[in-house]
Amino acid sequence: MTPTARRGWTVFLVAVAATNGLYQLSRALLHPKQGLDLAPAYVAARLLVDGGDRRFYDDEVLGARARALGIHGPAGEGDPVLNFLYPAWTVLAYVPLSRLPWTAARVAWFFLSAGAVAVSLAWFARALAKDPDEERVLLAAGLLGASFFFPVWYGLMTGQANGLLLLSAAGSSLLLARGRPFAAGLALAPAAFCKPFLALPALVFVAQGAWSALAGLAAGGAALGLLSLAAGGADAFAAWLSQISSHNVLDVAEWRNHGLKAATLALFGRGETTEPLRYLPALATGLFWAGVALAAGLALLSLMPGRGRAADAGLGLGATLVLALLLTPKSWEHYGVFLIPAFLACARAARRLPPREESIAFAVLGAVYVVWAFVFQGKEEYEAVSRGLLVLAFPAKTYASFVLLGLTAWLARRPALSA
Repeated sequence: MTPTARRGWTVFLVAVAATNGLYQLSRALLHPKQGLDLAPAYVAARLLVDGGDRRFYDDEVLGARARALGIHGPAGEGDPVLNFLYPAWTVLAYVPLSRLPWTAARVAWFFLSAGAVAVSLAWFARALAKDPDEERVLLAAGLLGASFFFPVWYGLMTGQANGLLLLSAAGSSLLLARGRPFAAGLALAPAAFCKPFLALPALVFVAQGAWSALAGLAAGGAALGLLSLAAGGADAFAAWLSQISSHNVLDVAEWRNHGLKAATLALFGRGETTEPLRYLPALATGLFWAGVALAAGLALLSLMPGRGRAADAGLGLGATLVLALLLTPKSWEHYGVFLIPAFLACARAARRLPPREESIAFAVLGAVYVVWAFVFQGKEEYEAVSRGLLVLAFPAKTYASFVLLGLTAWLARRPALSA
């Protein structure tokens, strides 16, 4: 390809990504349900600041305060806000936001989260790259991919904290790459002690022998525990544990839940709106545990040292996050944003392979990306595959996660991956 042609295609792709990104940004911001997951955290912060009320996990109290503020749930006027599921320390993090009116708070949180995703991409690219040229390539690929990646926009629409938690993981990755393990552990603590499945990247610290990183994570967790005590009182942990345990009970397959257990329930268990191939709960349970073993084995291969080289921290981080999404009971679609480190690490690793293997790796990576970026965006798409043999397609994103995890394991074993 001539330099002129290459420049033309570059401009074309930038224009496509920027235009689509602007459209998706506007679509998420203007959605009538925008901020539905932010609402309970905002109201919890208002409870604390306005009246010193620490009953964040009392759904009736939270709902009453939301109604007084004119805030409703996703179904519209009269629908209660969702329950508050985060540890008590997070209420303090939302206090500055609670000083704004609800509409302004939603918009501020939206752009703060979008900015956090962008910075995360830059930090992951810097942590993975061997030189500035590769860093620019990875950042460009990340921005291009994110502009079409449905979980990014879905999370921004709902008002999730995913962008900031991704930033926590990215900061940890960058600090570990720069030889600052204790700080890396501290940086991971907000993610790990906000959504517990995000603690799995700590396995990278173990694989790297970065014991001071584990100390940093423990220190960060202890500090956040003290903040929880200050914000929620002596019974805050028990109240949060009860709330999150109840939330994570999963007896039926659900739309937009792409965890392993939800997939096995869709195929051989019960579903909210799905009909299984056959109702065989024992088979569903057996498949679940077989899947757990397979996923754990693939993640372990991704974390281990390869032939003649040290363990790859980037692939290890990506693998542990894919594993986390498979194992958590409620693996909602917007959690797909935590697959970004795996996509970037696999792309970086594939570029070091011989041409034929590089093509295979990118073909697999592209197929996984398409499933997570474009498949099953509207509920009618889920409904279309909710019965008969088509229900085999219902867990498509779960299948894709397994393929991505398998790719990280394969790349981690390739001898061509030496730095």
